[in-house]
Amino acid sequence: MYRTTRLLAAAVLVSSIFWPRPAIPAARASQARRGEAQTDIPSPGNPIWQAQIDFTKPHDVPWGEPDFATLKRSGINRAELNMDWGDIEPQRGQYDFKLLDSYLNAAAKAGIKMYLIFWESVWAQRQDKNPPKWLTARDVLSDGTKAQEPPWWDADAQRAYFDYVTHTIDHVKNNPGFAGLYANYGWLDAMWGPRRNAGSGLAGYAPADIQAFYRWLPQTYKSLSEFNHEWHSSYRNWKDVPAAKPGDPMFAVYQRFRHYSVEHTYGELSRLVREHTNAPVFYYWGGGISGWRNGPGVLENDPDIFFRLAKRYNVTVVLDDVEATGNALIFGTAARVYGVSLLQEWTPSRKDLEAEIPQWLSHIGLGTPHVVGESFFIYPPRPNRPGWMDAWKAYQEWHPTLAEYIQGRSPEQPVAVLVPTWKIAAGPDLNVLPDLNKDLTSFWQQDHVLPHFITDQEVEHGLVRLQQFHAVVDLGDEAATLPALKAYAAKHPVLKNLDQVTSYVQPYVTLDPVYDSLEVTPVIHNSSVWLTLANCNGKPEYSGAITFDAKALGLGSVSTQVTDARTHQRIPAARISSGKIRWHIDVPSMGFEVFRINLAR
Repeated sequence: MYRTTRLLAAAVLVSSIFWPRPAIPAARASQARRGEAQTDIPSPGNPIWQAQIDFTKPHDVPWGEPDFATLKRSGINRAELNMDWGDIEPQRGQYDFKLLDSYLNAAAKAGIKMYLIFWESVWAQRQDKNPPKWLTARDVLSDGTKAQEPPWWDADAQRAYFDYVTHTIDHVKNNPGFAGLYANYGWLDAMWGPRRNAGSGLAGYAPADIQAFYRWLPQTYKSLSEFNHEWHSSYRNWKDVPAAKPGDPMFAVYQRFRHYSVEHTYGELSRLVREHTNAPVFYYWGGGISGWRNGPGVLENDPDIFFRLAKRYNVTVVLDDVEATGNALIFGTAARVYGVSLLQEWTPSRKDLEAEIPQWLSHIGLGTPHVVGESFFIYPPRPNRPGWMDAWKAYQEWHPTLAEYIQGRSPEQPVAVLVPTWKIAAGPDLNVLPDLNKDLTSFWQQDHVLPHFITDQEVEHGLVRLQQFHAVVDLGDEAATLPALKAYAAKHPVLKNLDQVTSYVQPYVTLDPVYDSLEVTPVIHNSSVWLTLANCNGKPEYSGAITFDAKALGLGSVSTQVTDARTHQRIPAARISSGKIRWHIDVPSMGFEVFRINLAR
């Protein structure tokens, strides 16, 4: 099976061939960094509570000092600014920083640090700004229609964007209001861009993209004969290999090229940014884990790409759509495996928004101990969306409690769920595990166990030792193609579905009566266990008993001292055994509660 090892090895070589490195003398770059203003570093002890704002308010009204003062009073300590490339660089090479400077100065005066979001291409209502009007090149979809974003491999478009990013960094990095930046490329936080509907094509078929594909082929394979052997083909020239489209026999080859393109270009962008600043840098990740329309196979937003690069360049990964349980589970484990900081952002849906609020708040615990805060998209709250004001209110009210909670650690249990991110993102089938998020959500809400949600790429690259687990759930049927899993299977159980997990680990909580929509997230902090309870999916109020089993999390005995973490009110609890206690809970429909349990000394 063609896996990532070959792809990553080729990346080192090809990166020096495709584009010349920017002519930035090392001495100048290091000197620029030495003179840079000191920025604060986000961490669980210095968390981010931020809101994302557009470059201007509606009708192009600028933000002012009263706006940032209002944010500060709301408990916000940082803000993300959606940069408008066309306003900052209205003509190529001509920059206008007056508005940006005013924002940074006003934010600093209010006691807010600002992160600048660099977009190459974003949603339709800002197409004339990102990219700017003067950059007219556009990518081509596999169905022959034009894409919204510039061609991925267009050298002139890439140079224009990189120049905009670095020139802006050099201008703002000594401003006291500047905190860091978001380094993005492609379409929004979805890289290659989503399918607009079931019949539309995939991006990446502009002439510049196809030319890059034919440069990539001979640098990835030692010879054409090796390529033919691996793909069971009989091509006589590299140019005979098709830039295949979805449904074509050789589409998997082009899909691997699209996958490679993301890692290569984000690596180049990150290297360049790091030559200009040591400030905190973020990668935006958005979309779905699987599915035909917005999964990684379409978008090429494979999580492992961004965690690998984040580890290399000291970058924080931003999980957008954190209310999606599958996303939160996979990214939480990935942050721990790669040792990378994680920021969570919530983009509220247009319907069932109230039901998302508790999920969004509760999932922050899944990222500990590497989660560094949360972000709210987008400020100000929009009154035309039901529940938006409730979400903003909840976000403000829970800051003090969550700030202490996220300083703990997530107590994963010794079973692994193996998610085939490589197969989902780079395989020929764009519909691999289409119900993965739904399946993981049901599992998490019903079984109340916390396995390690590892990926095939983490295993292949030696970041995860399978021998530490009592069992592995092989969601992608990879036992025959992943050597480490094949070796593990010779001595250990390899399971085929999530229902089998509870045969190997005990639930850390049980509910009486049983209830299938209560997400319970445990975090251990010092001598306490914190539990968040999120009543999801718009289900009715839950009233019943909860039993907590400390030994299921590898802990010893537990005291009967249970408190409401927000109000500090003592909750009566009864001891069932040395490791189990039981108390009564009432969780309203779409409610969110946090309890703190003292461990016995």
